[in-house]
Amino acid sequence: MSDSAADLSLTEVLPLLEQRKLSARELVEDCLRRIDLSEPAVRAFVTRTPDLALEAADRADDARAAGEPVGVLAGVPVAVKDVFLTKGVLTTAGSQVLADYVPAEDAALWERLAAAGAGMLGKTTTHEFAYGTASTPTANPWDIRRTPGGSSGGSAAALACRMVPVATGTDTGGSLRIPAAACGVSTLRSARGRISRYGVIPLSPSFDVAGPMARRMLDISILMRVLAGHDPRDPATLEEPAPPYPLAPPRDLTGTRIGLPIEMSWENVDGRIAVVCREALDLLVARGAELVEIENPPNAKLVLEKSTGVFDTINESEAHQIHDALVLHSHLYTPQVRERVRKGEGIPRHRYEEAHRLRARWTQDWRHLMQSHRLDALAHPTIDAAPPLIDHTRPPKGPRIRLSVPWSIADFPALSVPAGVDARALPVGLSLA
Repeated sequence: MSDSAADLSLTEVLPLLEQRKLSARELVEDCLRRIDLSEPAVRAFVTRTPDLALEAADRADDARAAGEPVGVLAGVPVAVKDVFLTKGVLTTAGSQVLADYVPAEDAALWERLAAAGAGMLGKTTTHEFAYGTASTPTANPWDIRRTPGGSSGGSAAALACRMVPVATGTDTGGSLRIPAAACGVSTLRSARGRISRYGVIPLSPSFDVAGPMARRMLDISILMRVLAGHDPRDPATLEEPAPPYPLAPPRDLTGTRIGLPIEMSWENVDGRIAVVCREALDLLVARGAELVEIENPPNAKLVLEKSTGVFDTINESEAHQIHDALVLHSHLYTPQVRERVRKGEGIPRHRYEEAHRLRARWTQDWRHLMQSHRLDALAHPTIDAAPPLIDHTRPPKGPRIRLSVPWSIADFPALSVPAGVDARALPVGLSLA
């Protein structure tokens, strides 16, 4: 057993800080030692800001010593994905296009974390402009020959290495959930509009969601209490009150019905991953949950066959609009992302509009199916295979998005929680949408 504070989850560390059994400075210093130990192999950070984290820690320790009120995250170090604007701190989105960009303001998500007392430990790697699932050059801490997933791979790897108890990420087609599953950590793609995207470098506004990453789902619940809420600077944020995210896990799940979409999400999944997810679901059944195998909604097979195309059409079209200055800076993009951006150029308006119609139909069908079966969630493996091995001779390749994209299309909240470890000693993520 390690005696390092860096090994503690947010849920474990908060009471120790509050009771002054652990100082925030000690926590940050332990995290910095872990970074020094792990970073040469993992390379999760693109920019480190230890002074900012230590300053926040000292403020928190001084306030607690004086008996003054502090924020819920006072002194907690946070790793911030390098697509969030951070005032005075380099923000590159993993691209040479923004190699020297130092913003003059903070993203709304970081504003809320900082207002709660958190300190920035550094900026984590991302697939260039969050347009992919590999997060080069970061390695997966469970097997450094493999990718950590992406595009929030740096944040997931930092969490898995115990470099930090809290991190942030974004999710367009699975960029929170995929690296969380690949690295054995927790995350939530919340309802679109629950967390402000103000100050996030966009990829596809129709799908982009910002959110937290941590080691336990209860940590995520605490973070959602800080992050969720309306922001007039982001017109897409919801004005309704955020739900009461729980501060303790439910013990009795009697009456909870979980659907298993076998045809869509359980077929063609690596058997070693599927068995771990089934065992995790058995734990929920032992607490009273009921599993219901379901078929796809009527007509969904046709839409399902087009679902990736629906996502690609909308995503590529919007990415091209955002990167409309590509012609001026094309030489600064990596070849892989440059070609992805260019693909959106030839998408006609009628195809983009048809994709949105198919998206609405997909969403309606799945909502109706959940209502008719009285389902609380849909469960399946977050990714269908082990994270790919890194091949430095080819363009970066990450896990497939086929199991995460359906809920991005449907705008369903979807989490990924660690389900266990497979026969290869690799972590497995369970998705609940």
